[in-house]
Amino acid sequence: MKKISMKLWMGMMLLVVCMLLLLWLFQVVFLEKFYMTMQINKLESRGEQIVSNLQNQEGDLNYFQVSHILDELEAFVYTYNISLQIVDANRQTIYQMDDNNDQHFSGMLRRQNTQILNNTLNGEKTRGLFKHPRFDTDYLILGVPIMSMDKNHVAGALLIMTTMAPVSDTAGIIKHQLIYITLILLLIAFGIAYVISFHLSRPIMKINKAAQEIAQGKWDIHMEKMGDDEIGQLADTIKDMASSLKQTDRLRKELIGNISHELRTPLSLIRGYAETIRDISGEEQEKREGHLAIIIDESERLGRLIDDILNLSQLEVDGVKLVQEPINIQVLVDSINKRFLDLSQKKGINLEVDIEDDLVGFGDHNRIEQVMINLVGNAFNHTPPDGNVFIKAQQIKDYINIEVNNEGVKIKDEDIEHIWERYYKVNRVAGESTIGSGLGLAIVKNILRAHEVEFGVNSHDNGTTVFWFRLHRGDLMLKNEANQTDSYYETDNRYNKS
Repeated sequence: MKKISMKLWMGMMLLVVCMLLLLWLFQVVFLEKFYMTMQINKLESRGEQIVSNLQNQEGDLNYFQVSHILDELEAFVYTYNISLQIVDANRQTIYQMDDNNDQHFSGMLRRQNTQILNNTLNGEKTRGLFKHPRFDTDYLILGVPIMSMDKNHVAGALLIMTTMAPVSDTAGIIKHQLIYITLILLLIAFGIAYVISFHLSRPIMKINKAAQEIAQGKWDIHMEKMGDDEIGQLADTIKDMASSLKQTDRLRKELIGNISHELRTPLSLIRGYAETIRDISGEEQEKREGHLAIIIDESERLGRLIDDILNLSQLEVDGVKLVQEPINIQVLVDSINKRFLDLSQKKGINLEVDIEDDLVGFGDHNRIEQVMINLVGNAFNHTPPDGNVFIKAQQIKDYINIEVNNEGVKIKDEDIEHIWERYYKVNRVAGESTIGSGLGLAIVKNILRAHEVEFGVNSHDNGTTVFWFRLHRGDLMLKNEANQTDSYYETDNRYNKS
């Protein structure tokens, strides 16, 4: 497979070769034909202008009429180095002028192409090319009919004869020049193409090497700054991607370790207590019920872990699909309070609620309830026994601000930056191992971003941590929708009236 530097070099050289071919074609191959066409067109145009001046005069064509435009005729002859003859309808010469031609005009015309005069006096524009019988020189004769003033008959003819200046000598000179120009351009193009291809391909090769290292699992790649163009931006993106993949790989390994630990413990307890019930406590109701309760708790823990994994996977793969509507905040918090009542009593944690009256938010009720469950569950997991968890909601301007506060240990600043990431877990209760799946806050982040609302966390030195988010006010959102609907119907009615 060819290297990209070779492809770039070949592409630029091909471009230069195509340009040189076009230059040769137009400057050598088509030069003579182009010159002749331009020369003939100029003579015809000027001849038609002279004929037009003669046709505007009354009476039969005669020398008196021609004498009015003698200056114009002389200027035409000397400017274009031609011979000119004006004849009347009876083939009598009225005016004739030569400019250093080797043969008298009438004699040349008579011997070479009298048919041109015949055709011209018949009212046709005529042209003819012929060679000089002795000197092999190309001549051009143009015949332009002169009509009477009433345009009813041909009053005479204007005949123009000129040598077609040979362009072969000019083409030869140009050909020699083009040979040198071609060699110089090819050398310059070769050098420039090599420099450009090397300059462009070198960073691409470095980026490719870095990508290969990433593919092999080497995340610590080193690439110098490659500028601010697209290649430099690509290099920066590769470095960012490597850093992100390194973080993801670390989190993946932590996930495997965490999930292995999380699964091993409840599975061991379930198996151990199941065997105990089978072998020892099956006949003793009190012990059996206690062991069964542990089995049920650990089974629920496994279920929650699996639910978190499935929920986050669904959110990240399919996106968050929202059905937004007004949410009664009091009803929402009451349901959360009831859900955690048993856990509050079991752990000895006090759950308190402080909500302003008549708060109505706007969002997907089920998704926001999931956010609240995850935040409150996270608060319970990191609050010591006899601690407090607070749920607070209040209106702040156009938003409903909802907070979940808990007591524990301050979150470190370096942990704050990663707390919303998947599988990232923080131990905030002294003496306890990290708990939870590390997915709850990642789920919260995805849901709240889909709602396009602000959210965050504040952790203080006294151990109080506050997770907060804001919902749009439901009454304002409904009012805006109503205004948009009214505006639509007003516009529609206006169209109907017209």
